[in-house]
Amino acid sequence: MNDLLSSSPDMRRFPRVEFFLVPEEHEQLPVWVVKPEDLAAARGGVVVNLSESGLQILAAAEPPLEGTHYEMRLLLGEDEGVPLFTAAVRRVWTRPLSKIVQLGGFEFETPNSEAEEFLRVQTAQITARQWVRCVLVEPATSLS
Repeated sequence: MNDLLSSSPDMRRFPRVEFFLVPEEHEQLPVWVVKPEDLAAARGGVVVNLSESGLQILAAAEPPLEGTHYEMRLLLGEDEGVPLFTAAVRRVWTRPLSKIVQLGGFEFETPNSEAEEFLRVQTAQITARQWVRCVLVEPATSLS
């Protein structure tokens, strides 16, 4: 039975969950990112900071974020009916925070996207540890 469960990750009954610890002052806070089934292959993360032209996203350290361009989709609940605000973002830098967490700096590629506008309204809550979960979807590479 164990072979049946591990033979194909595409046959999961429940959304994929990513877990990591968010460093916060003198503690580490556990965070789970529950991804919708159709985004199971995307990288889960948490928006922890927002600036004038970009944002910082915490993600699990493995695998490292290596892509340059992503579509960031905000996850606003586990209900499939909740709209996913999106924004095209470009990774500017990444650095490890621990063995299990990395922090990435991203720029918005298009100003005033739905996701950016939503995050601007939520800024006060983000700084009060009420982070917004997200997924980073790498664009599909086209075959030439």
